[in-house]
Amino acid sequence: MKVLLIVSSYAPNTGGLQTVTRQLADELSERGHDVKVVTNRYPRTLAANEVLDGIHVTRWHFLTPRLQQLLNLRLDLFLAGLLYFPLTLARLVLMVRRERFDVVNLHFVGAPALFVLLGLWFTRFRLVVSTHGDDVEGLAARGWFDRWVFRSLLRRADSVTACSDFLMDQVLRIQPSTKQKGQVIHNGIQPSPAIAAENNGGIFAAGRLVPKKGFDVLLRAHATDRTKSRLTLIGDGPERERLERLARALGLNGEVRFAGGQDHARVLEEMAAAEVVAIPSLQEPFGLVALEAMSLGKPIVASRVGGLPEVLAGADALLVEPGDADQLSLAIETVRERLLSDPAFGTRNRELARRFSAQRMVDDYLQAYQG
Repeated sequence: MKVLLIVSSYAPNTGGLQTVTRQLADELSERGHDVKVVTNRYPRTLAANEVLDGIHVTRWHFLTPRLQQLLNLRLDLFLAGLLYFPLTLARLVLMVRRERFDVVNLHFVGAPALFVLLGLWFTRFRLVVSTHGDDVEGLAARGWFDRWVFRSLLRRADSVTACSDFLMDQVLRIQPSTKQKGQVIHNGIQPSPAIAAENNGGIFAAGRLVPKKGFDVLLRAHATDRTKSRLTLIGDGPERERLERLARALGLNGEVRFAGGQDHARVLEEMAAAEVVAIPSLQEPFGLVALEAMSLGKPIVASRVGGLPEVLAGADALLVEPGDADQLSLAIETVRERLLSDPAFGTRNRELARRFSAQRMVDDYLQAYQG
């Protein structure tokens, strides 16, 4: 089968979307399918064409001229959109016609979405639209045109997927006609390798440093920790400076380590060494960090929000209300007490994580591809 994956952001960029789509591409290729990836050329320093793990990756500028750019005095962006919009659209249409893909799978309804929608007017192809979170949950805050593109794309798609039951419910509220062709495909990962790491007695958290991840709530919860244990926070983003200021204001000097962005192997090493993994998200359509923590056999404290209850169903984990620092602190303390009486608490999560294997995820995508 010839598959074109169109992704808003792809490796070497990091994040949940990038991790999932790279696993999908790699597994499809290993099974003998012909896979190509088209993605945003951002940052612009990335190569226009390269081969990653045997998969050809093409990067284009998915830019659209918008009136708001002129109102914001961003004439450069507006002119770039005028130049690149027809060029990128023509490239996409020509590629689909030339390669004769069996299926085009758009992951995340973002910048490439309008190009895919218009591409259907010029050439016919089987389209699977896969939603991943912000593309759905953040839609209400976007303009009428973006909402029109989203609904139109879902109407035209042959199949629509979501990474959790929670997210599919959100999709159906926006476009009820999706119900007959909607499919939940939970994200999957390869089993984490055995990592020999001595328990450091600390708390671990990871993710992009943005408000929806709730790391400010975690800092406030940690401020009440009488054990003075170490909190390791891996990730980078626009909230880092604010979070560092908050940590100082809370008197957490030396008790919080902002480790910045790290490669995946290092993230797993730090996670394996921690006593408890905390996921204080205010929004979370799936919860890839939770799944990786389960795969490593770690006890988890997480917010009862989005897709996290689905991922953590039956796991050695405590769920708390999002945004409640007191509940989060109490839950972490409760897990630590549980570990004293039951040192195996958390290790059972390894088996539960097998429900979300990369192989199962790819099986489900192939089902959607074949209709």
